[in-house]
Amino acid sequence: MSMDTIKYLRYAIGEIILVVVGILIALQVNNYNEELNNKKLEKKILLSLHNEISSSLLNCNLVISKKREIISSSNKIMSEMSPDGNWNSKYKLDSLIFHITNSGWRHVPQEGVLNEIINSGKLTLISDNKLKTLISSLPRAYSQMIENDRINRLNINTNVVPFFYGKSYLRNSTNYINPFEFSEASQGITKFKFNNNRLLKYPELEDILSYLSNYNKYGIEFLEKAKLKYHQIQQLIESKYPEVDYDKLEKDLDRGVWN
Repeated sequence: MSMDTIKYLRYAIGEIILVVVGILIALQVNNYNEELNNKKLEKKILLSLHNEISSSLLNCNLVISKKREIISSSNKIMSEMSPDGNWNSKYKLDSLIFHITNSGWRHVPQEGVLNEIINSGKLTLISDNKLKTLISSLPRAYSQMIENDRINRLNINTNVVPFFYGKSYLRNSTNYINPFEFSEASQGITKFKFNNNRLLKYPELEDILSYLSNYNKYGIEFLEKAKLKYHQIQQLIESKYPEVDYDKLEKDLDRGVWN
C-alpha cells in the first residue's frame, strides 16, 4: 500500500470520525433542547393545573358546606317529628324545607387543563411519579361523584320535592334564602293555609329525610377525598417549583359552576 493511499485512508477515517462526532454532538444538543422544552412545558401545565384546582376547591368547599346544611336541616326536622309532632323550634320550618327541596348541590370541577394533560398525552411529561398517579386518578374520582349526584338528584326530583306538594309552604320557603346571583328567589307569601304540625306526623317524611341525609353524607365523603387529592397535587407542585408566587398565580380565580 502506497504512502498516498495510507494518507488518504487516514484522511477518510478522520472525516468519518468528525462526522460521527458531529452527529453525536448534534443529537446530544437536540436531546438537551428537547428535555429543556419538555421541562418548560411540564412547568407550564402543572402551574395551570394548580390554578385550575384552586378554582375547583372554591366550588368543592361551597358544595360541602351546602351538603352539611342539608344534613343539619334534615336532622332538625326529624328531631321534631313524632305521632304527636309539634313544631317547637327557634328555626323557621319553611327555611329548613327550602334547604331540603333545593338540596341537589353538586361539585362541578374545572377540567380543561386536566383533560388536556390526559387526552393529549402530556401526562408523560410529568417526571414525578406520585404526582402523575394522583393526576391520573382524578377522572375516576369525578365519575364517582357524578354517579352519586345523579342518584341524589333523581331522588330529590322523584321523592323529596313531590312529597311537599300540597303539604307545605314551598312558596314561602323562597323568602328565607337567596341562592341566586342574578335573580331574586323570593316569590312572596302564599294565601293558602297549611298545618306544619300535620307535616311532622308523616312517617314517610322521616324516611325521605333519612335517605337524603345519608346520600349527602356519601357525597361529602367523595368530596373530602377529592379535596385530599387536590391538596396533595398542589403541595407536590409547590415543592417542585418553590420560586413561584402562588398567591399571585391564583388571583382572579374562576369560581366555576356554583350548583
